[in-house]
Amino acid sequence: MANVTTERIRNVVLLSHSGAGKTILSEAMLLEAGVTTRMGHIEDGTTASDYEPEEAKRGTSVQTTVLNISWRDHKLNILDTPGYADFRGEVVSGVRVADSAVIVVAAQAGVEVG
Repeated sequence: MANVTTERIRNVVLLSHSGAGKTILSEAMLLEAGVTTRMGHIEDGTTASDYEPEEAKRGTSVQTTVLNISWRDHKLNILDTPGYADFRGEVVSGVRVADSAVIVVAAQAGVEVG
């Protein structure tokens, strides 16, 4: 998608408690959009958004990462945010630039606080 007008750009932030599945959801989105040929795994340190050595070591996001997807004549900027409150500055930054948000809730754990 070479020439995209601003009307066709969407900034979507993924929000949740740590471990609810934001990064895996973003991996599935990349795969479904044809950006990648397989899903990365947190345990292996092979996810597209948690590429920093510290994130691979911790097994969790410590910074907001922007992933680009072309979908139905739109460019989607997916913002994968950290879930731990220690990194709330990263989350706030993602929310400030987003057009919409996806709230991810872990099916087993339900809504969590913190």
